[in-house]
Amino acid sequence: MNKVSLKETRRLILQDLKGYHEPFIKSVLFIPGFKYTFHHRLCYYFSQHLWSKPIFYLYWLYMKHLTYLTGIQMSWNWSLPESFVIAHFGGIIFFPSSCGKHIYLRQNVTVGGGRGNGKHPRIGNHVEFGANAIVIGDVQIGDNVKIAAGSVVTHDVPSNCIVGGVPAKVIKIIEEKQL
Repeated sequence: MNKVSLKETRRLILQDLKGYHEPFIKSVLFIPGFKYTFHHRLCYYFSQHLWSKPIFYLYWLYMKHLTYLTGIQMSWNWSLPESFVIAHFGGIIFFPSSCGKHIYLRQNVTVGGGRGNGKHPRIGNHVEFGANAIVIGDVQIGDNVKIAAGSVVTHDVPSNCIVGGVPAKVIKIIEEKQL
């Protein structure tokens, strides 16, 4: 677990806020995706310091409450990457082994290990998940990838492409200037 300072936590929260295009108070009160990531970042920060263990335990309980309230499930002891946006909440299960910056999730996205083997996906930078997208197993998702709605990714995905289908296949190569 990498220690994150309060200053870094604040910077990451402000980076997340840019993805929602709303003022802070409106976002934290009325946008479930931002509310979840905001409290997740604070919970992670409080988990790292001995002086804040009582606060952490309260936050851990609150995160459990938010999981039931929003339908978003992630491990509290995982540091969210920079610019993590949950655009549409509900039915999100997100357990990658590693994750790059600038991740964009829509509703009902599942990312995790398959069949209890403990191997989870590795997500690159600038990855966008469509609604109902599933990424499961020991797969590598490259940088600048868009995963179409309803896709099931079970194999590695190269960088700079759009994948779709069941099972997902590359349907378009994205030129870097289009990103």
